[in-house]
Amino acid sequence: MANRDIICYDFETGGRNPDTCQPTQLAAIALDGRTLRKKGEFQSMIRAEIDDDKAIAAGLGPLEEGALKITGHTREQIDAAPSLESVWKRFGAFCLKYNWKKTPFFAPIPCGYNIIGYDNVITKRLCKLYGPWSAKDDCPTMFSKVFKIDVMDMMYMWTEADPEVKSINMAALRKRFGMSSEGAHDALQDVKDTANIMIKMLRTHRAVYKNLEIDDCFKGKDLFIQ
Repeated sequence: MANRDIICYDFETGGRNPDTCQPTQLAAIALDGRTLRKKGEFQSMIRAEIDDDKAIAAGLGPLEEGALKITGHTREQIDAAPSLESVWKRFGAFCLKYNWKKTPFFAPIPCGYNIIGYDNVITKRLCKLYGPWSAKDDCPTMFSKVFKIDVMDMMYMWTEADPEVKSINMAALRKRFGMSSEGAHDALQDVKDTANIMIKMLRTHRAVYKNLEIDDCFKGKDLFIQ
């Protein structure tokens, strides 16, 4: 496999619908694809439309009070933050630093908790607006268009047969891994916690793979599905 770096990232938003929600914070940590050591960090608040009527008129979701309570961000703080376009362009430049051949094939792999169903959806929407975007492939170019690491799916694969596991949300994972919940729902802290869990599990994957018998494992034997 070619060496690609990993960008673990997270949005905090003013709503729950990834197709319309307004991002209010974005954070990311770049990891070396082989050593899994931290190589860089990005974090910024993002200005959103705080007037609900104007947000709706623009086709955006209004800021939900429940979401603001969870993140601890006030409308005043959000209104004073840098514009979405400026933050997104800086984030694109940040990601490009870890595409060491500056080609789509070596773009960093996106990582996060529930990024497939949430964060990556927002990313696609913002890349269509501000770039980087490939019209040919109809997809963003800041991340690998093939690979992604969703920690929620990763944890499901490890725990789905364990009847003792009742939840794999981030609060439950923090408790099980013995991590502090202080700072939860701050994008940078969420990214750090997600990255630490991902690194622990990926190292476990690598250790298991060394002793995994795959070559010719079905040769002369019955398949699971006939």
